[in-house]
Amino acid sequence: MPRGRPEPLSERDRATAPVVERVKKRLQDAGDGDLELFPATEDVYGVLLYAREHEAVLEKAVERLEAIRRPTKEERERLTAAQEALQEYNLDRLRLIRRLRQLTDVQEAAVLEACGRSRVKGKELAVILGIKSRGGAALRLERLRLAIATKWEVRTPRLAKELEARETQERRQIASGYARVREAALVLLSFRSSFLTVEDLDEWWDDLEWYLDGEDETLSAQASVVAHVRMIVLEIRQQAVLEGVPAASDEAALRALDEAAEATQRN
Repeated sequence: MPRGRPEPLSERDRATAPVVERVKKRLQDAGDGDLELFPATEDVYGVLLYAREHEAVLEKAVERLEAIRRPTKEERERLTAAQEALQEYNLDRLRLIRRLRQLTDVQEAAVLEACGRSRVKGKELAVILGIKSRGGAALRLERLRLAIATKWEVRTPRLAKELEARETQERRQIASGYARVREAALVLLSFRSSFLTVEDLDEWWDDLEWYLDGEDETLSAQASVVAHVRMIVLEIRQQAVLEGVPAASDEAALRALDEAAEATQRN
């Protein structure tokens, strides 16, 4: 899949403008006197902050009408309209939050990919992202790519069952093929000194060794092993292409590299 990148401004505006305009219109109808401070349409986060700070404008409109002890027919109709406006106002805020997540997902994926290209260490990423598991940043990037590729449908309730079934299938696939991956990873580790030196790859090697030293009993840990082996194979092969030399001088090491690549492709 192509690297995460920002969407064109025109598409972003088309996606958010109608929602933002509805939010602004409801505030205007409810008597908000600060609309000259309302953020620009493309400033999704700014709009969300403003909407939260001014939510009382619509809530008070409902409360005033609810406080009428013997409302007329017109007042009851106004109350219903005010309640519906408040409900839709809050739903639009949720729509904007979802849109903001989509935008930040694309940005985060792009930054994580950039960190990988610039050899930022996984431990540094984990600290910033608040991820405790080893290899968690790599797994987070994979999940972000999945969300972006499926246009974030994996987060919608109507696809919850399909997502659960897919995840169950993936877990079974990892479990069924993991024995081969583990064996290939162990052999790969035994040839570690035979491969080309790749800057900052030592941490990946060390983490892989840590997992294989009895820390790979859970499915998430096994998925991390697969991700680590893929990264190691990819980086070694890319370095070989860059230098124009074989990935290793030892034929057995090259076979181990090929086996590791094939084993992880099936997971």
